[in-house]
Amino acid sequence: MSSLTSSALVGREPERDLLTAAVASAGEGRGSSVFVLGEPGIGKSRLVEETAAAAMSSGFRVLRGRAASAGRAVPLRPLAEAVFSGLRGEGAPEDGDLGPYEPLLSRLCGLAPQDGAPLVGYAEAVLRLLGALGRSGGCVLVLEDLHDADADTLTIVDYLTDNLPGRRAVLLATLRGGPGPALDLAEAAASRRTARTLRLAGLGPANTAELAARCLGHDDAGQVPEAVLDRLHAVSEGVPFVVEELLTAMVDSGSLVRRRGDDWTVTGSLDAGVPATVAAAVLQRVDRLEPPGVALLEAAAVLGRRFPVDIAARVAGIDRTTALRQLRQAAHAHLVTDGATAEEPGWHSFRHALTADAITHRLLPAERAALCLAAADAIESAGSTGPLPRGAGRPARRAGEPDGLIGGDPGDDLYRLAAELCVAGGQRARAAVLLTRAGRQAVLRGALLTAVELLDRGLELTADAADAPPEAVAGLLEELLGTLVLTGDVRRVPELGDRLDRVLTAWGAPPARRAAGFLIRARAAATAQQWEEGLTSVRRARELLGAEPDPASRAALDSIAAHLVLNSQRPDRLESARALAEGAVATAEAVGLPEVRCKALNMLGYCLRPLDLAETEKVFERLVATADAHALPVWRIRGLLELGVLDRIRITGTDRLLAARRAAEETGAVLMTAWADMHLAQAHVLRDEQDQALEAAGRLRTTARRLRLGEVQLIGVGVDAIIAASRGEREKVQAALHAMESALAGRSAGALWGYADTSVWGWAQGICSLLREEPDRALAEFTEADRAMRALPSTRGVTGFLGPYLLLRTVRGAAGWAELDGAVADRLSQVHWDRPFAGWSRAVLLGREGRAGEAAKAAEEALAGTEAVPLARHLCLRLGASAALADGWGHPVEWLSAAEQFFHDRGTTRVAAACRALLREAGSPVSRRRQGHDAIPQELRRAGVTAREYEVLRLLGRGLGNQEIAEHLFLSPRTVEKHLASLRNRTDRSGRAALIALARRYSDGQ
Repeated sequence: MSSLTSSALVGREPERDLLTAAVASAGEGRGSSVFVLGEPGIGKSRLVEETAAAAMSSGFRVLRGRAASAGRAVPLRPLAEAVFSGLRGEGAPEDGDLGPYEPLLSRLCGLAPQDGAPLVGYAEAVLRLLGALGRSGGCVLVLEDLHDADADTLTIVDYLTDNLPGRRAVLLATLRGGPGPALDLAEAAASRRTARTLRLAGLGPANTAELAARCLGHDDAGQVPEAVLDRLHAVSEGVPFVVEELLTAMVDSGSLVRRRGDDWTVTGSLDAGVPATVAAAVLQRVDRLEPPGVALLEAAAVLGRRFPVDIAARVAGIDRTTALRQLRQAAHAHLVTDGATAEEPGWHSFRHALTADAITHRLLPAERAALCLAAADAIESAGSTGPLPRGAGRPARRAGEPDGLIGGDPGDDLYRLAAELCVAGGQRARAAVLLTRAGRQAVLRGALLTAVELLDRGLELTADAADAPPEAVAGLLEELLGTLVLTGDVRRVPELGDRLDRVLTAWGAPPARRAAGFLIRARAAATAQQWEEGLTSVRRARELLGAEPDPASRAALDSIAAHLVLNSQRPDRLESARALAEGAVATAEAVGLPEVRCKALNMLGYCLRPLDLAETEKVFERLVATADAHALPVWRIRGLLELGVLDRIRITGTDRLLAARRAAEETGAVLMTAWADMHLAQAHVLRDEQDQALEAAGRLRTTARRLRLGEVQLIGVGVDAIIAASRGEREKVQAALHAMESALAGRSAGALWGYADTSVWGWAQGICSLLREEPDRALAEFTEADRAMRALPSTRGVTGFLGPYLLLRTVRGAAGWAELDGAVADRLSQVHWDRPFAGWSRAVLLGREGRAGEAAKAAEEALAGTEAVPLARHLCLRLGASAALADGWGHPVEWLSAAEQFFHDRGTTRVAAACRALLREAGSPVSRRRQGHDAIPQELRRAGVTAREYEVLRLLGRGLGNQEIAEHLFLSPRTVEKHLASLRNRTDRSGRAALIALARRYSDGQ
C-alpha cells in the first residue's frame, strides 16, 4: 500500500508561528533569516514547505533550492535552482530591475561564461533578485539541506543574512544539527542577531500519538491501538519520518490491518517481521523488489541520496530501459522519487537520506568498496567518451537552458563524487587526480572557495597515498597554487611552492615545468605586494629556462616582472619596467597571446603615465582594441577605465569615466564599477561639484559595505577624506586618516592603496590646511607627501598636490626657475588641476624680477580654461595675489575680490576673511558681509554652519524651493544646491526632508 502520512502538520505550532511571523515581517519590509535545524526525518522540510505554501497563497513569491546532490557539494547548486525558479514564469523581474547584477545571475545559472567576477557580486545579484521579486508582495527563499552546501554557497548565504534586514524577503533554510560549516554559519549569524536558529526536537508522546492517528485516518489518538503507540514511542524517538515508516511497515507486513470502517486492529506481533530500526523498515521494501531493482538501488545508494540514473545502471549492469522500469517499482514502494528537473533530466532521489543510509549500511565492507570502485569506473568511463551525460535520451537543449548543473555538464561535478568513491574503495591516489579535475572545473565556474576545498582534500589524500605518482601531486599543487592566487589568499603560496619544486625536481620534470611554478609564485607575490620576493621567483624561473626561453614563457615572465619592478625600490625601476613591458607586448603579439599582451600593455601604460600622458593614452587605446578583437571583456573595461582616469588628469573630464562605469555595470564587473566611482568622486571634487561627489562616494560606500570588499572600503575612506578636505573639515580628514592607518597597520608599504594613498593624503591634508588658512601647516604636509612620493616615481606628475605645493614654495621664495624650467613643470602642464598653479608660479617669479607686464600676462594665461576647476583657480588667486601686491604687478585687488566672493559663497570663511584682510591692506574698500553669526544656534555653530547656510536653512524650513531661495538671497540655484549639500554634510542629515525637519525645529524655538 502507499506510505502512510499525515495530511496536517502535527506538534509544530510554536515553530510554525515563528516562521509565519518572520514571513509577515518580511512582507512589511523587515526581512530576516531563519535556520531550521534537526536530524534527518525530524520534519524540517515539512515545516518550511507548509510555511512557504501559506506565504505563496497570500501573495509571496517563493524560490526553492536544495543543496543535497551526488557526492560532495555541487558549487552554488541550491542558489542556481532558486534563481532559476525566480527567473522563469509569471512574476519574473523585468529588464532593468536587476541593474548591473543581471549578468551575474546569468553566470550563476550557467547562462553566460564566467569572467572572474567576485563571489560577493553573485551574492549581491541574488539579493537584488529577492528585492525585485518581493517588491509588491514579498519573497521567500527556501534553501534545503545546507549541511550539504559548498563553501561558496555558504559564503553567499552568510552575505544574505546580513543584508536581508530592511527588505521584503525572508530566507528559510534547513540543515542538520551536527557540527559543520553550515551550523557554524547559522550560529554566527544568530550571534550577530541577523538570523534566528530553530532547532526541532522529537515529538513528545502526545504529538507522536496524534501523528499516528492522522496517518491512520483518525483525529483522535484514542482510536490508535495501544500496542502500536507503545511500539512507536519505543522506537521512533518522536521522529515523524520514523513514525510514518514504521506504521507503513506494520501495515505492509499485515501486523496492523483495517477492519470495519476506519478501525485498525493488531493481528500479530508488531516485532515479528518488523526491524527494530527504520533502516530495517526500509530494507523490507527494498527486498521485495526484483533482483535488478535491488542491484540498482545498492549502486544508487553509494552515489548518494540523489543519483544519475545512467551511472547507477552501469554499476548495476543493467540497461537504461530496465533501470527505469525498476525505478518505477521502487517509486511505488516509496523508496525513491523522481528527482529530474528541466535543468537536470535523468536524476532520481531516494525518498529520504535514511533510505540510502539503510541500504549502504547493509552491504559488507568488501561489497561496498567494490560498488564504490565500480561507480568511479562508470563515471570516468562515461567522461572518457565526451562530457558526462545529463541523461541518455534527454530532449534537445532548449534555447537559454544551461548546459549542465551550473554552467557546465554534471559530469564535471561527478568527478568529485568519483574521487570520494575511490577513497571509499581504497584508491586514494586515484581520488587525488579526480579531485584535481573537479577543482579545475570549480575554478572555471567561478567557485573559487569550493575549488580550494577540493584541492586541499586532494592534497590531504596524496599525503596518505604512498603510491601517488609525482606527476599527479605536481598537477594538484599547480592547480591549488593558481587558485589561491585567484582568491587573493596567498599566505600558503611560499610553502606550497617549495613543495611543488621539490616534487618536480625529484620527478625530473622539464625545466619549463619548474619555471611555470615559479611564475605562479611571482604572481602571488605581486598580489601580496611583496615585490622583491616576486622578483626572486622571476629570477629563478629565468635561470631554469636558460638563455633562450620559449617566446610564450618569456612574454609571461616579462609581463609579471614589469609589474614587480615598477613597484620595487630599485633606482632604475621606471626605465627597467618600461623595457620589460615593451618586450612583453612585442613578444605576446608575435606569438598570439592576447591576454598576456593586455597585461603587458596595462603595465606599459603605468610606466608611461609619469612621462607622457598623450603616449599613455595611445597605449591604453591599444589595450581596448586588443580586448575588443579577442573578446576579453574584463581587460576592455580596464582599458576604458584607465582612459577615463587620463581624462580626469588632463581635463578633469568625466565622460569616459562614466562610459567605463556603464560597461562595468553591464558585465557585472562590480569591483571595477567601484573603482570608477572612486575616480568620479575625485573628479567631481576637483570640479567643486559637491553633490555629484557625495553621490559617487555614497555609491562607493554602499558597494564596499554590502560586498564586504576591504580594498574598496579603504578607497571609500580616502574619498571621504578628499571631500572633507575640500570643505576644510580637518576633524573628518583626520578621522579618515586614522582609519586608514589602522587598516594598514602591520602591512607592507603601499599595501592596498599602493602609491595612491600618499597622493590622496598629500592632497587632502595640504588642501584642507590651505582652506583653513594655515599655509605653514600646508607646506609641511605637502613636503612630507612629496618626500614619500619620491620613493614611488611612477606617480609623479599625476598626484594633484604638486601644483599647489609648487606655488606655495614659490610665493615663499623656496622655489625658482630651475624647477619651473625642468621636467616638473612639463609634467604639471599636462595635469588640468596642477596647470594653473604652475602658470602662477611662473608669474610670481616674473613679478619678483620686476617684469610686471610679463607677470600679469602669465597670470591671466594661467587662468585660461580653469572654469572647470574653480577651487584651483581661486586658490591661485588667493596665494598669488599676495605676491602681486608685494611686488606691484597685475590686478591683485580684482583677483582678491573674486577669490573673496568665491570662498564666501562656498562657506570657506577663513580664506574669505584672509582675502578681505589683504584687500584692506591694499587700501581697497571691502563690502560688509552679513554678520548673522550670533543668530546661529550653538549646536549648528559647533557643526560649522555658516551665516549664509543658516539663512538657506531657515528659508528651506518655510517651504521654499531652491529657485525661490535663490531669488530671495540673490544667489544662483547652483549655489543654493552647494549650501544644501554642505548643510546635509555638516548636520549629518541624509536628505531634504531631514533638513526641513531640522529647520522647523529651530524655528519653533526648540
